[in-house]
Amino acid sequence: MSSCGLDFGTSNSTLATSQNSQTSLVALDGKSPILKSAIFFDSEIKEHFIGQYGIDRYLEGGKGRLMLSLKSILGSSLINEKIAVCGKWITYKDIIGLVIKHIKNTAETQLNTELTQVVLGRPVRYHDTNDARDKLAQDTMALIMQEQGFKEVSFQFEPIAAALDYESTLNSEQLALIIDLGGGTSDFTIIRLNNKNTSTNRKSDILANGGIHIGGTNFDKDLSLGAIMPLLGKGSTLRGLNGAKLEMPISLYYDLTSWHLLNNLYSNQNINNIKKLYLASEQKLLIKRAIHVLQKHLGHYLLQAAETSKIKLSASLSDNIDISKVEHDLHVLISRDNFEAYSHNLINGLQNTIQTTLTTAGIQSNQIDSVFLTGGTTQIPAVYNMIKGIFTNSQFVTGDIYGSVGKGLAIEAARLWGQD
Repeated sequence: MSSCGLDFGTSNSTLATSQNSQTSLVALDGKSPILKSAIFFDSEIKEHFIGQYGIDRYLEGGKGRLMLSLKSILGSSLINEKIAVCGKWITYKDIIGLVIKHIKNTAETQLNTELTQVVLGRPVRYHDTNDARDKLAQDTMALIMQEQGFKEVSFQFEPIAAALDYESTLNSEQLALIIDLGGGTSDFTIIRLNNKNTSTNRKSDILANGGIHIGGTNFDKDLSLGAIMPLLGKGSTLRGLNGAKLEMPISLYYDLTSWHLLNNLYSNQNINNIKKLYLASEQKLLIKRAIHVLQKHLGHYLLQAAETSKIKLSASLSDNIDISKVEHDLHVLISRDNFEAYSHNLINGLQNTIQTTLTTAGIQSNQIDSVFLTGGTTQIPAVYNMIKGIFTNSQFVTGDIYGSVGKGLAIEAARLWGQD
């Protein structure tokens, strides 16, 4: 075989193959098929490490630069910007290329064959409103794939790929809503499914596609802004001229909760600016903590703590977030109700996009036979309950949370290049 399906995600990536009607995910991280879409450049030994190992190496005190959510850079002006890592200048496009190269090489070693053809998943919208940036994002990914040795590159919307995975399990025709809530984007497709359909052209079956730039990282961000950042001075006050009270600049905390902006905060110039604000602060202990976070490069640690807490709150009604690396015995108790309140606007955004997708398709929610869920964000109870409240008469099916898209892309690859 020489074809595969690749789901390069904001948070996680998978690769799958399909042969003789058997679709399987390839182990990309030890025995696991799920690879964290992360890369750590170790400045001491001048090497890079990809996946969870790279994250762990950084969080354990490794010196260098950790980069995550690289997919969110696609289509932006940053993509060809050069940054210094491990003593050399490299573009963000080339950094994404290093991750793709790792995935391809790891898969080829597992499969003992060269992969030259790929169906690559893409969100319905890389960018919500800008068509030029959306096209640039796909064109950039096509170029990266070709540079890493893929001779033929095709694209498929991620929710349609998930639909193909679901369709392979059906015995009858269904009108389905496919919901793929990933790390950076959320995508929706209303499609007629029938497992007897082997065509690669499904345009006539697709009633509507919808997408919005909301994903798991947005929920991490809002949880951190609501529960963790106040411990570092968010919402605290400064003494201004003539005794006026000013609020601590919110931009610091938005940047501290954005993966791709964290490294810029660690500069001496920025830390010195925060030290000046410390002098005017009326809650100096809080700003002292923020300075410590910047000096010790703990921003990634705090976002990891937020993500971990989000996951725990899917199963528990409360969580005690331990951030003792910032200060001995520092922690914050958060309830699921708190988290849902912080996430209110995100959930409304998802709900509105679902309603818009139904309107575009010209159907009512009660006409949907089944709702197929994939992506880690579907595990958030408030998100699941919101969807359940719209589709009260539909069958709910949970697919492979992290693998359905990759497997569906492999099914399409097999159909395109005749290996199924």
